[in-house]
Amino acid sequence: MTQSSNHTGSGQAAYAWAEHLIWMEGGEPVEAKPRESVVPGIALAVGLAVVAFAVHRWVAGSGSALAKLLDPILLSMLLGLLVGNAFGRGFLLPGMSVAVRRLLPAGIVLLGARMDFLEALRVGLPGLAMSVAVVGLAMLLLYGLGRALGLDRTLACLLGVGTGICGGTAIVAVAPILKAKERDILVGVGLVTLIGLGAMVVLPPVATALGFSQTQFGLLAGLTIHQTPQVIAAGFAYGDEAGQVATVAKLARVCLLAPVAVALGWWMARKSGAGEPKRKWYSLLPGFALGFLILAAIRTLGLLPNLEMTWEAEGLVAGRGLSFSTASVIKTASTFLLAVGMVGVGFQTRFSQAASIGLRPVIAAVLASLIIGLLVLAMLRIFF
Repeated sequence: MTQSSNHTGSGQAAYAWAEHLIWMEGGEPVEAKPRESVVPGIALAVGLAVVAFAVHRWVAGSGSALAKLLDPILLSMLLGLLVGNAFGRGFLLPGMSVAVRRLLPAGIVLLGARMDFLEALRVGLPGLAMSVAVVGLAMLLLYGLGRALGLDRTLACLLGVGTGICGGTAIVAVAPILKAKERDILVGVGLVTLIGLGAMVVLPPVATALGFSQTQFGLLAGLTIHQTPQVIAAGFAYGDEAGQVATVAKLARVCLLAPVAVALGWWMARKSGAGEPKRKWYSLLPGFALGFLILAAIRTLGLLPNLEMTWEAEGLVAGRGLSFSTASVIKTASTFLLAVGMVGVGFQTRFSQAASIGLRPVIAAVLASLIIGLLVLAMLRIFF
């Protein structure tokens, strides 16, 4: 009886964590618990983001080469990861969930004001073709590796979708279609999140050592890192240009979630004789992606005004002034919102999940990610 109760509790916890994770890709809302205050969690997220910015500014001021790697967004996630695993969730979780569900998507939307599609077109057709190829390759690799290692077909499919498209969100989105078990969802989401976290930390120094250009690294990050926030953190840690390219490449993969989910639903319906998929295809399109694209289109068309304001102080504070523009305000706001959201992402990620996964799914997911990474590196050398 105790074991059954523990299993049920574990399954409920897995679903709760997965529901919060889906907000990293703009999924459907999670109902907030009205009796739980979000203030402590948000306050901690904001505080850790401020610390990350302060550390970044201090390192940059010292002239250290680490400044390029210790981006405030990346630092924010690492701080959230350390604090979350050291002190647990408790009363801080509701606020951290809001940071992930609300503030992070808002920051991503505001990134559109920094995007110019005319510049992003340098990615070209090869870059878009590579995005589609990565999704198909991930599905095939995990299916083949899953069969070779004796993995359950549903788990292998979940890992393929998560690796190829957009991490935990893709897994949660297609899990009802595949009638996946709770443990399969937990294993899939945990694995792709941890692998993506490792890639986010490792790829910038590796690319620096290889002498990658901004465009090359942007494509590398956008095509190989699993979660959208992880792609953004790694991309902008390498440079603004790399961040823009990485975002476009990642969005190309994210937008494939809907057709892949519909195809899986059709396949399952044909196989089992069941009805139509429970979720409509358009409900799988991330809302933040649409907002980002609209704002980016406005910027590209030159319809986003860049208002500049200057204030010259007089009297007791004579000689001091303030000057800012719309572009600088939006850039600062988007970066800070992303940092706060990334604290929440790190806070909700658990190292302990790796302990109960087992070796076979780990081997399959890691091997697939490595093969995809090596092939992307080869293609970048050929086409860019």
